Amino acid sequence: MPNDTRYGFPLDLWRAAKEQARDFLITRARERGTTTYSELCEVVSAVHLRPYSFAMVAFLNEVCAAEDAEHGVMLASLVTRRDTGLPGNGYFKFAAGLGRDSADREAFWRSETERIYAAFPPEE
Repeated sequence: MPNDTRYGFPLDLWRAAKEQARDFLITRARERGTTTYSELCEVVSAVHLRPYSFAMVAFLNEVCAAEDAEHGVMLASLVTRRDTGLPGNGYFKFAAGLGRDSADREAFWRSETERIYAAFPPEE
C-alpha cells in the first residue's frame, strides 16, 4: 500500500478530513453536545467515510491521539452510536490502549465527555 494514502484516501484529503472533524467536534464541545457517527460522516466532506467502517475507527483514533497529546482528552468521545448513545467498541479499545480504565464504559465516557467540555469551554 502506498505511504501517501490512508484507507485508500490521499493523505492530504485524510488530513483535511481530520481537521474538519476536529473543528466540528470542538464546536460540539463548546455547545456541550455530542454527535453521531452518521452525522460526522455528513459533516466531513474531504473524504467519504462510512459510520461503522474500519476507516472510521482509524480516523477517530487519529483524531483522539492528536487531541490527547495536545489537550489530554479523547475528542472522539463526543461521537456516539444512535442506538446506545455511547461510542462504539473501538473507542473503548483505544482508550484502554492509552492506559485509561474504561471497564465501566458509561461512567468512563461521561467523565471523559465532561473533561472535553472543560477543555473547550463556550466562547464568549
